[in-house]
Amino acid sequence: MKRINLLMIATLLSITSLAQNAADALRYSSVSYTGTARFASMGGAFGALGGDFSTLSVNPAGIAVYKTSEAVFTPALYRGKTESSFFGKMGEDEKYNFNIASAGVILTGDIPNRLEQPDWRNVQFGFGINRLANYNNRMMLNGFNTGSSLLTSYVEYANAFGVFEDSPEELAYRADLIYYDSTDGLYHNDMPHGGIDQMKSITTEGYMNEIVLSAGANYNDKVYVGLTLGIPYFNYYESSTYTETDIEHRNEFFKSFTLREDLETSGTGINAKLGVIARPVNWLRIGVAYHTPTFYTSIKDTWSSTIDSYFDKEITDKHVSSRIGQYEYDLTTPSKLIGSVAFLFGNMGSISADYQFVDYGNARFRPTADFMDVNNDISYSYRSQNIIRIGGEYRYGAFNFRGGFGYADSPYDHKINDGAKISYSAGIGFRDQYYFIDFAWVHSQQTQDYYPYTLMNTTDYAVTKSVNDISSETFLLTFGFKF
Repeated sequence: MKRINLLMIATLLSITSLAQNAADALRYSSVSYTGTARFASMGGAFGALGGDFSTLSVNPAGIAVYKTSEAVFTPALYRGKTESSFFGKMGEDEKYNFNIASAGVILTGDIPNRLEQPDWRNVQFGFGINRLANYNNRMMLNGFNTGSSLLTSYVEYANAFGVFEDSPEELAYRADLIYYDSTDGLYHNDMPHGGIDQMKSITTEGYMNEIVLSAGANYNDKVYVGLTLGIPYFNYYESSTYTETDIEHRNEFFKSFTLREDLETSGTGINAKLGVIARPVNWLRIGVAYHTPTFYTSIKDTWSSTIDSYFDKEITDKHVSSRIGQYEYDLTTPSKLIGSVAFLFGNMGSISADYQFVDYGNARFRPTADFMDVNNDISYSYRSQNIIRIGGEYRYGAFNFRGGFGYADSPYDHKINDGAKISYSAGIGFRDQYYFIDFAWVHSQQTQDYYPYTLMNTTDYAVTKSVNDISSETFLLTFGFKF
């Protein structure tokens, strides 16, 4: 059980990993809807409100609220920032990204057989893309570790399970950073108890977008129904550099080493979303939406590692590389259930709220036989997550003032780390009969523990822990045209 827990914590809480693991399942199961500026500024709470292109990815019944056709285009500027505390030292880094958060068209028309079915008033069709996740960020941590080295971890795993080709332990062995002693039949390293300066930088890039193909219908302005075929696709790239240096010259042989790792992942999936919005009275709307699991097939990973090792005497400096690894696999992400309510105050504005339930413990890699241990880690590591989104809009003539709030509790089970996420948003818009312009600002933040490596022979995982405060800022500008 200890070995399973160590593997789970290592794969779950380390960002960099060159194999499919539980952290990958969470990354591609989690979405942070961006969409249009109006949607973002109101916290994404549109499940019952409808009438916005972004709802095609949340509650497709929102398309049925449309009475006129519409085209939207939303460029966005994103900044991701991470502040890290590692052995008492603070480090921070950030990354900017320009992207298209939303673009699409809504087409509306009367029901063809209106004379036979007078209560069915309109039919709508929509297509385009919405951004579901932004993976751009940088992290930098640095500190002096008096207890262990990454090589300590390699030695522990090598002694317990052996050294396999292209494994981290095998690379370290080829770089003369760990060595085998035939006297005791064990692997060792020169700095087993630390006393070294450790530094790691990680850069991540990429996105998840969703192509949406939607249809909706309006029944007597009382019931709105919708269906979306979603085709999410993602690209994720991660590059990390990890360095250990004997800055106090505690060892006469070892000087330093640098480990570089690169990972690139891409995949395309498919899902369906069904939604209903009821309007029992003019001032109230109630919405329900169900998202099927997303089925990703032929996800492709490409990864590589290199180590450069440096020594003070006797041992020659080394540069060793792994082979470029490639692997294809499938992933099924959990289904989602969303309940919503919106209160409308005539022409003055509205207040709306969404509740979303998703159980990340249900994510599964396939083929199952190849991922039995990882799937067990997913079930053990993750739990159901509750997400709340609240938004409000006040109209003053042609201008609209908006604000929003979002909260997602931790997806992690067994109190491994926190990971709860809070977001705040605000925006303003101008709407005319034929066009509109909306602006939004969104701020999100969360705290997560990060472990560069874990040790088998201790239960005190804090000996290698970095506490990370992760935040992001997104600025969106939507241009819309009605026709």
